[in-house]
This record gives sequence, C-alpha cells and structure tokens, in this order.
Amino acid sequence: MGRVSLGIVWCALVFMIGATEVLWAGEKEDMEALQKQLNKGVLDKPFNAGDAAALDTYLQQAVKNNAPPPQMQPPAGWQPGWTCNNLMYSFYQYRNCLHYHQYYGHYYPY
Repeated sequence: MGRVSLGIVWCALVFMIGATEVLWAGEKEDMEALQKQLNKGVLDKPFNAGDAAALDTYLQQAVKNNAPPPQMQPPAGWQPGWTCNNLMYSFYQYRNCLHYHQYYGHYYPY
C-alpha cells in the first residue's frame, strides 16, 4: 500500500510540474509580446524636451548670470560630430549640452 500511495504522489507531482512549465512557457511568450508592444509605443513617440519655454528661460538666465554649465565633461559615449540632438535620451544631458554650447560657443570636445 505504501508503494501505491508513493506512486500516486509521484504522478501528481510530475503532473503539477509539467502543468506549471506549460503555464510559464505561455506566460513567457505573453511577456515577450507585451514587452515588444511597449517598446514599439515608446519608440513611436518623438522626444519631448519638456517645456521648451522653461528650457529657454533657464538658458537665458544662465547666460545672463554668466553661470558656467553644470556639466563640463562630455557625457559617456560622446562621439566626434555629435550635437545636443544626439543626447535626446536624457533631458538633463540635453539641457546641459545646450548650456555648454551657449556658454563656450562649441560642443563638447572629443
């Protein structure tokens, strides 16, 4: 009798593990499809630098006060020929680049 109950428990355990793997496989595919949909939604939206008027006011005030830019070194990955538009992945990098460009009259050095 002990072997029979052990066999039943073993079969139930194998069935549960198999069912769980099937559920996880479906969940993984669903998660991948959802991630692709989210990525497409993010990439379809153009970069928004925020309130352009507020950015212009910030830059005008900084130039008026002769304040040096907060970021003197180029950001990681800066390449020759880049402009501030290449930094549109980050509002702060973009803003700091514009400030640097207005203060020094050129973009970050290489």
